[in-house]
Amino acid sequence: MDSKTLGMSLLVVFLMASSGAVVLVVDNKMNDDVEVVEEVKEEEVEQVDYPPKLLVDSEFTHSWDGNNAIVDGFVYDENPQASSVDVVVLDDNFVTVASYDLSVNTDGYWLVETQLSEPGYWILDISATDGEGQSSESKKSSLEITKPLESEPVFNFKWDQPAEGETNGTLSGYVIHEFPQTCEIEYRPKDQGSAYHVDGVFTGELGMYNMTFDTSVHNTEGILITECGMFQSSQYAAYVILPMPPEPVGDGDNDAVLDDVDECPTTPEGEPVYSTGCSDSETDDDGDNVMNDRDQCPSTPLGESVDFYGCSDSQKDDDLDGLTNNLDACPNTPVGEVVDSSGCSDSQKDDDGDGVTNDIDACPDTPPNTEVNAVGCSQEQSGPLKILALHGGGQTANGLRSMQGIQDLMNSLSEFEFVFASTPESNNVWIRDPPGGKGEPTTDRDWADASIDYLDQIVEEQGPFYAILGYSQGAAMIPVYLANTDKTFNRVMMYNGYLPTTHEGLIDTIDDIAPFSIPAMVFSGENDDGFKDMAPALAAKFSQCLEVHSQTAGHNPPYQSDSTYNQILNFIRDGLD
Repeated sequence: MDSKTLGMSLLVVFLMASSGAVVLVVDNKMNDDVEVVEEVKEEEVEQVDYPPKLLVDSEFTHSWDGNNAIVDGFVYDENPQASSVDVVVLDDNFVTVASYDLSVNTDGYWLVETQLSEPGYWILDISATDGEGQSSESKKSSLEITKPLESEPVFNFKWDQPAEGETNGTLSGYVIHEFPQTCEIEYRPKDQGSAYHVDGVFTGELGMYNMTFDTSVHNTEGILITECGMFQSSQYAAYVILPMPPEPVGDGDNDAVLDDVDECPTTPEGEPVYSTGCSDSETDDDGDNVMNDRDQCPSTPLGESVDFYGCSDSQKDDDLDGLTNNLDACPNTPVGEVVDSSGCSDSQKDDDGDGVTNDIDACPDTPPNTEVNAVGCSQEQSGPLKILALHGGGQTANGLRSMQGIQDLMNSLSEFEFVFASTPESNNVWIRDPPGGKGEPTTDRDWADASIDYLDQIVEEQGPFYAILGYSQGAAMIPVYLANTDKTFNRVMMYNGYLPTTHEGLIDTIDDIAPFSIPAMVFSGENDDGFKDMAPALAAKFSQCLEVHSQTAGHNPPYQSDSTYNQILNFIRDGLD
C-alpha cells in the first residue's frame, strides 16, 4: 500500500472514531493475511444537572408563646440531601440579625429554629445550593411574631387567722393571668409606710401565693394589690379588712364587717367589700342602676339613660370619630375618616344632593335634579370619564402607553379617556432613592413632595378622574399620593407594584392613613420574580382590595389573552353601577 493510500485510510479511521462508530482497520503493509481490529467506544451522553428549586411560604405569622419561631420548606433537586439552605434574618431596617446554614433531608425538607421569640417583624432571605455548587433563586419571606393577649389580672384570697395565743396570720390565694410567672402581689397596711408592706411568695403551682405577717405589728385593714404582664403591665387591687380572733360575732356573710354596721349583710362569699360591707356587685356609685362590677362608665351624669354596661350616649363614641354618640349625627363613620362638628365625614355627606357623596364628588356644586356620572358630574361638567396613569421608574409616559397590556386596556375601555402623566423628577422616577442608597432608608416625610404637587396640579387642571392607575414604581407612588392629597378617585389599579419600604418617612405617612377605603386592585405575575411577593403587603394597605395573580404574566400588565384580564375590566366597571 502506497503512502497516499495509507494516509487516506487513517483519515477515514479518525473521522469514524470521532463519530463514536466501531471500525475495522486492515493493515496490508506488512502482511495481507494479518488483520488488526480496533474498537472505538461511543461517547457517553453528558447528564444535565439543573439548579435546585426552593419552596418556602411567603409569610410566616407566629404568635408569641415563649418558644423560638420555626421556619421550614423544601428543596427540589436531583440529589436534595446533598443540598444546603442559607437563611439570613433581617430586621425591619434591613440589618442582618442572624444567619443559618442548614442541611436538607432525603425528601428535601429543611427546618430552622430562628432563635426569635420576641414580638416584631423580620424579613427572611432564603436560598439553596446543591452538591454541584449551583444556587437557587433567592426567596424573600416575612416573619411576624405578634404579642400575646394579656388581660388585667384578678385574684382571690383566703385569710388564715393566727392560732390561739399566736399573732402570725397567713393570707393566701391565686392570681389569675395569662402569664402568672410575671406576677407580683403585695399587701399594703392602712396608715403604715412602705416598710410595713408585705410581699407575697409564689409557690411552684402557677399563680398560687401566700404571705405571712404579724398582726401585732401590721394593720389588718389595707390594700391587696397585684401587677402582672409579659409585655404590658396591668394592676388589680382590692381593699380588705382581715378578721381577727376571736371571729366577729354577728357577721352573717363572713365579710369581716359586723352585721350591725353591714349595709350589705348578704355579700356573696369571697367578694372583697368596702368599709360599708358591700362589694362591687352590691354597689352603684353613680346611681345608674348598673352595679360597679359591671359598670364600664362609673361616673355617668345623673339621670342619663345607660346601656347594659352602664354607659350613656354622652360617654360613648361607637364610631371612634372623637364625637360622643349624643352629639354625633352620623354614628357609623368609617374608622379614620375626618368628621365635621356634627360627626359626619365626606363619605356620609352629599352637599349638592346628586346622590354622590362628597368624598368622591368631583363636581360638588351640581344643580338640583341633574343626572350625574359615578364621580358626581353631569355631561356638561365633565365630559368622558378619565383614568390617570403613572409610568414605572425609568420609564416614560409614552413607554407606558405603548405597552401591549395598556393598549389592550385602552381598546377595551373606549368610554374612558386615559391621561398619561410624566414625573417631574430626573431619571424618570416618581420617588428618588434615599440619599445614602437603598440600604439607608430615609425618614423624610416630604421626600416625594415634588411628585405629589405635580399630580395635584394634573388633577386640578385635567380632572376629575374616575380612577388612578400605576405600573411598577408608579404603583408604589399611588399609596404615597393618596396619603398626602385630598384628591379622590373611584378606583385604584396597581400593576406589578410594591411598597416603598426604603423610604421610612413615606411609609409612616401611609400608615397614618391606611387602610384606604377606595376600592383597589393589585395585579402580580407569577413570572415577575422580583415583585410578585411584594403584592400582598401593598394590597393590605386597602380595606377593599381585589388581588389578581396571573400564572403566565411577568413584570407587565396582563394582555387581553390573559385569563385574569376580564376580572380587571369588571372591577373598573363595577364602580359605574
